Amino acid sequence: MSAELPHKLATDSPDFVILITEPPVVEIDTEATAAYIRLSPGPVARTEPYASDTGFVMLNFDAAGSVIGIEIVGQQEFSLRELIKLVPVEISESTLSRTRYVTAKLQAA
Repeated sequence: MSAELPHKLATDSPDFVILITEPPVVEIDTEATAAYIRLSPGPVARTEPYASDTGFVMLNFDAAGSVIGIEIVGQQEFSLRELIKLVPVEISESTLSRTRYVTAKLQAA
């Protein structure tokens, strides 16, 4: 269910695209103006920043190099359609319309 990168491209490659084939879960934290797009369950093996013109974006990868989550901070609009404007994503209208939105589970400091 994770989003695959074509040929495991580097995130700074002009051909880098995250293919989303299953409906993601968007976790929203309005106080932090942040959203986490969960593409797949599982442990995060590494996190990399993604250069975006607006907002702060971090990509989470699993051990196989697939993107399993996208963290976006500094947004006021939390629809998936708006959030994915910050990263190169390919998603069908059908998959987009089945996105689930939930409140972020805050962890104690």
